[in-house]
Amino acid sequence: MYFIYRVSSRSGQAEYVHVQEAHIFGCNKGVVPNLLRRRLSKDMSEPLFWHIDLIADLPTLYGPEARLVIDLKPNSNSELALFELLDVWGHSESEWTPAMFRLRGLIVEGQKSELKEGRFTPHDEDLHKTIYSFVYFAGTIKQGSIEGTWTAPRASPTNSALLWPETLRYFVRSIRTVTPEVLRDA
Repeated sequence: MYFIYRVSSRSGQAEYVHVQEAHIFGCNKGVVPNLLRRRLSKDMSEPLFWHIDLIADLPTLYGPEARLVIDLKPNSNSELALFELLDVWGHSESEWTPAMFRLRGLIVEGQKSELKEGRFTPHDEDLHKTIYSFVYFAGTIKQGSIEGTWTAPRASPTNSALLWPETLRYFVRSIRTVTPEVLRDA
């Protein structure tokens, strides 16, 4: 599940307050295609590498201090795993877009009881836990327009994101730029 939260400081500590549900995927409601659409010009077409900085760009859709939070255990009645989506890099080509998400832990191994009236305080020890996730969108960019549905693939044993060498190199360069420590021993 995806949610928009507003972050504020309470007694010197960050507090996240629920604003609304959100969508990452989908050409109409998806946060990623909507933010991407705002930066496209007519001369931009596949193949196209792109990047969205959600900390900087999300407030243009949802107001100041807006954050996109992903609940990685939405079906659990007791466990809570909340991550903030910080960046999305994509490579739109041949009618589809593999993408890489950079997330940071807010509450990595918590309990649902920590979510009170749509509010929570991140665990200090989790704030520096960076993870990357690879997905793909069923869509691309042509002549400055979002083309296709930009939906996620249906659940299947073979729906992983295929990363051709050019795309993988782009993602590795992006990781190296933002979090070089992740690749230190690679």
